[in-house]
Amino acid sequence: MSLVKIKKNISSLFEFIYVNKNEIIISSLVISIFFSLVFEFYYIPFFLLFAVVLYKYLSEKTFVLLSIIILISFTGEALESIRNYFTIIAIGGLFLFFLKRYGLDFRNYPRPPILLTYIWFLFLFTILFITFVNSFHFRGIDALFRSSVFFLISYFLYAFLEEKENKLNYYYLILGLFLASLILSITVYYELFTTGLTVFLVEGFFARFAGAYGNYNTLAFIMSVNIVISVIALYSPKISLRIKRYLIPLYILNNASVIFLTNSRASILALIVAMLFLFYFLNKKVIIAFLGIALILLILYLFEPFTKSLVDAYIRIETVSQREYLWASGIEIMKDYPVFGVGTEMFPYKFYTYVPTSGSYMFDLFRILQKPHPHNYSLWLITENGILGWICALSLFGVYLYMGFRLILHLSIKKEEVYYFAIGLTAIGIIVFVRSFFEVEGIFSYGYISRDLPFWISYILLAYFYKSQMILNREDVN
Repeated sequence: MSLVKIKKNISSLFEFIYVNKNEIIISSLVISIFFSLVFEFYYIPFFLLFAVVLYKYLSEKTFVLLSIIILISFTGEALESIRNYFTIIAIGGLFLFFLKRYGLDFRNYPRPPILLTYIWFLFLFTILFITFVNSFHFRGIDALFRSSVFFLISYFLYAFLEEKENKLNYYYLILGLFLASLILSITVYYELFTTGLTVFLVEGFFARFAGAYGNYNTLAFIMSVNIVISVIALYSPKISLRIKRYLIPLYILNNASVIFLTNSRASILALIVAMLFLFYFLNKKVIIAFLGIALILLILYLFEPFTKSLVDAYIRIETVSQREYLWASGIEIMKDYPVFGVGTEMFPYKFYTYVPTSGSYMFDLFRILQKPHPHNYSLWLITENGILGWICALSLFGVYLYMGFRLILHLSIKKEEVYYFAIGLTAIGIIVFVRSFFEVEGIFSYGYISRDLPFWISYILLAYFYKSQMILNREDVN
């Protein structure tokens, strides 16, 4: 059978499904009930069925918006027992809408900029190759599968941006980020009030809150991303003056409060650097005001004991040295496995043989709560993937910042809306880069959706603007 005939038959099948949606939904329900009685993973068909129902009754734009909210807000660590259900619904719906719009003709599929495609291919090839040379272990195969699904989600969202009928689809991705962070902030406040407002000192430190998300540092990063985008929204001519005057400042204040409650030092530092970059282009007077406030705080810290005690308690000064043990262990592993690394997702299994005896008492908690990592993203990639890890780290940040600065340079004369988006998205890249010296989550952790999707939505938006603007300037980006 020829390839053309196969495509024709499959297209006929999709046409049949579209015409007979009601009958198929009822039949699928019966099959799902039978499936649930026979197989262990009974929930899969039910939630796929739910995705089909949503596909029937929701518009594409609405579902993309909901899928972003679901994948970020309802798949956190605190919801581990149910997050698989939400993930299946979101991914299944995105896949159906993609097929509905583009079908099976690959010639119609949107082509991302070659730089973005290169990053996707590089990471998948690295995981596959390093897993193969390190005994083809299960964790590497699992990481390859998760990463493939994650990049597929990223591609679906990119394809949504390139819908020819509407050039403003990027607002749905941004609105999805806004609403997801708002939902997460509500859960943080709920946790705060149910624990009795314990924002005060707990054993010499400030209490930390992450709500339903469960991860303090990544939640702070999500809030930081939305603060940057909110500042950029103040410069958009498509947003009403009333929203700019009232809602956006309240939203920024909300996100800043949540960051304070998470007590994520790396995110706070990265956000400060990014905001200085942002206002260098938007309003240099803000930088002068910030430096003045910083100078006053520094004087108070040096000469006022109460201020010093509060600041030391908040930044947990006594715990900063713990990272030295993590960095030292990562460097020693890198020295012993310089070419192929220890294998994808295998750092936790080598860590305890390298941590110095003097620091081992600090890491008992890792055995109970989480997997240890070197608290440096590039070092983490290198220890697990060797030379290819170096290339992945350099390419990931290099491509992002290259597209960002190139866009800013191209658009600096007209200074239209896309120019401000280019500045904001580049500032988000700076947040990620600065955080990468201290954290590994929120960048690309082998396909953990809730952690990494906010950054990759930024990556997708930047790539979309980069391609559209370069085409307008008659430059080939494919």
